[in-house]
Amino acid sequence: MTQLLSLFNQVFGNQTKSNDLEHYINSHNPNSHQQVEELTRDYLYHYTISRGL
Repeated sequence: MTQLLSLFNQVFGNQTKSNDLEHYINSHNPNSHQQVEELTRDYLYHYTISRGL
């Protein structure tokens, strides 16, 4: 749980990452809250893989 909170702080603590997430979500034109959640999870998954976390 601590690692998850740390990851959220890294992603959302930096305005650039928040903007990247927002752009990523908007570029997929989600039609529901569920799609936004799925896109967020997908973004965070790929973010952690690319950062080696």
